[in-house]
Amino acid sequence: NQDGTSNDGRPVYVEQNKFDGTSFDTASPDTGNMSVKIPAKIQYCKSIRAWVFLHEYIRKSTRDDSECPWLLRSEETEVYDIEEVQGPWQVWAGVIRKTDVEILCNECNDDADCNLNGVCK
Repeated sequence: NQDGTSNDGRPVYVEQNKFDGTSFDTASPDTGNMSVKIPAKIQYCKSIRAWVFLHEYIRKSTRDDSECPWLLRSEETEVYDIEEVQGPWQVWAGVIRKTDVEILCNECNDDADCNLNGVCK
């Protein structure tokens, strides 16, 4: 879900709660026994000229302090619309490999297409 923020002039897409589609509560006041959920993001990183999937708590290395600690990245691109990204992506799964990623507008034909998290109209 696009959260209204931008990075390098492009929208930032933020993971939503799978049960009800709401944002994760990242500002819970008492985290004693309750873990705070931090959402993953898809955003553009100007420093590597690519769209990336990243998570604040997941790094490829303990020494990875880069601006964009990506777990999945597109080929170099200048496009502003993530749906226009062409070519194979690279994915980190212990090692970096190439993979195909297809990003489509979420349209539904029946309620099951949205994992029963909404009403298809």
